[in-house]
Amino acid sequence: MRNSSIVLLTFSGLLSARLNDDALKMLQDPGGWEYVKMTNGETGFQTTHVCFDGTPHRDECSGNMLLRSDNTFMISVRIHGQVVNRRGKYDLKETQLAFYDEFGNLDGPYSLDLNTQTKALVLSMPQVRIELELEKEYKKVQSAKKKAHTP
Repeated sequence: MRNSSIVLLTFSGLLSARLNDDALKMLQDPGGWEYVKMTNGETGFQTTHVCFDGTPHRDECSGNMLLRSDNTFMISVRIHGQVVNRRGKYDLKETQLAFYDEFGNLDGPYSLDLNTQTKALVLSMPQVRIELELEKEYKKVQSAKKKAHTP
């Protein structure tokens, strides 16, 4: 269950009580959302997942969450060579997002914060916080950083 919790966590930003059409379209972008940072407070101490600490570790870890307009999702996370894929249905009610995986397990509901300006998504519950960035924005930022460091 711990791995599925890590896999299914994710979202951040500023959001009204209900997603408008543009925000919903961004949430369901066909490129999905890149996992950026995950923190977990299950132990009573806030800890940050070593792979998803806000700094890219693409050779070691990566994750993508895709939310489709038919209320299905697909999550793929790679950590140190192991790939975990999850799929199923999601339920979005105003700013609450719940996942039902392929085995019928419920994960959530998460509070959803979507910032359409920064293209950031945060999913949170009292014990966990997941920060995501729109995949195409993430790639654009990483490409610019790589070019800046290339002589």
